[in-house]
Amino acid sequence: MKIGSVALIATLVAAPLAAQRTRTVIVVPGQLTTIVTDTMGTRYDVPFTPARTYAAVLSAFNDLKLPAEVKDSAAGRVETNVFYRHGDLGGKQISTYLSCGEGISGPYADEDRVYMMAMVTVEPKGPNGSTIRTIFLGGAVAVSEGARQPMDCRSTGRLELRLHKLVVQKAAAAN
Repeated sequence: MKIGSVALIATLVAAPLAAQRTRTVIVVPGQLTTIVTDTMGTRYDVPFTPARTYAAVLSAFNDLKLPAEVKDSAAGRVETNVFYRHGDLGGKQISTYLSCGEGISGPYADEDRVYMMAMVTVEPKGPNGSTIRTIFLGGAVAVSEGARQPMDCRSTGRLELRLHKLVVQKAAAAN
């Protein structure tokens, strides 16, 4: 077999591998493992086209003060990198959205520094509809108690629902 033939075969075999979608894997303080984000999320239907829904997602992130650091309109993805807040998120106490356990002074989500990550993916559904899939993860770190391990936080589902309602309102108003 000639070197040219070997190079052609190697190129043909490698081409499908290069065309595969990469998977987003993140690490959030308090989470015990790395998370593959395309395996989870809450799905909600939106009665508008993907383009209109995507624009509404960007606007909803802005309203909730979520730092939309990844904006991929081709993949329909809006994502924050891991960021932290203390006390509130989008005008509500963090414990509204994340359950991190409770101590003597109340929910850890309201007392500790909470690291979070949010991602919304817009997918087409039918000729004029979309589905949004929302992932919201968090972990609490007590900065005053350096020896305590970061704590895993679980979503209450309220941020995902609030995002869905905001997206529908904003997409409807875009007429």
